[in-house]
Amino acid sequence: MWSRGFGLQLVRQASTVRQVGVLFDVDGVLLRGGSVIPAARRALRKLVDQNQSFLFPVVFVTNAGSCLRHHKAQQLSHLLDVQIAPEQVVLSHSPLHMMETFHNKCVLVSGQGPVTQIAHTLGFQKVVTMEELSEQHPLLDMVDHSRRPTSTPSSSRILPQIQAIILFGEPIRWETNLQLIVDVLLTNGRPGCVYDTRLSAQMPVLACNMDLLWMAEAPSPRLGHGMFLLCLESIYRKLTGRRLEYEAVLGKPSLFTYQYAEQLLRQQNQNHKLSTIYAVGYPQPVS
Repeated sequence: MWSRGFGLQLVRQASTVRQVGVLFDVDGVLLRGGSVIPAARRALRKLVDQNQSFLFPVVFVTNAGSCLRHHKAQQLSHLLDVQIAPEQVVLSHSPLHMMETFHNKCVLVSGQGPVTQIAHTLGFQKVVTMEELSEQHPLLDMVDHSRRPTSTPSSSRILPQIQAIILFGEPIRWETNLQLIVDVLLTNGRPGCVYDTRLSAQMPVLACNMDLLWMAEAPSPRLGHGMFLLCLESIYRKLTGRRLEYEAVLGKPSLFTYQYAEQLLRQQNQNHKLSTIYAVGYPQPVS
């Protein structure tokens, strides 16, 4: 059972009977961008004992995805003034750890930060970045004239055929990423070939973080990864007449993410089932 509210009575009960767990939404609830929401620190201090250990299983869920989990745990610990372990943090891409059928496939990754390292920590063995793909096929990325090659560069690495695409989060160069992703989709993983808009099967696409907008320190919301995905979907449909299908959609508010968070709560409770999970900061009950 999932519930939205909790109070001091919960803290007292959980200190002796670990029948409950708490799931915190980080984005806009505990933090706004890099700033702490007022009263967040005070609220969290009520949930720890004298040794700064949580009184019951707690997991923090965020749609951030441009960092490693232990880095996010360190950041949250510093900002919120409580000790948070990496095992208590769910990033937008964290559930990919469970998608083992893709771990041995050659995947193209899009996003910011240490995307190769992130993919490896999630279990993916064969990873190709946008930069590597552009280096291997320098004539594909032509929007920025200053980046156009003046000669054909040689690459010592021959990239294998791409078998799946992982979209971690919004990239820095939208035009480059959109172009190369479309190239891979319409050539079945061989972007040096001619488009085939009548491919019988679409390559698997796994997308993390569907937020259209997100709140930072600016007075108005900022464009999120969901907007980038809308651009990609529109391009794909315009070129093929078909809808872009996702093999998986991860991050809040996907059910898969909440199931993964529940699994982490159980692990903190020695794999014992929790009778109630309190979801803090969610507009509707999570079921």
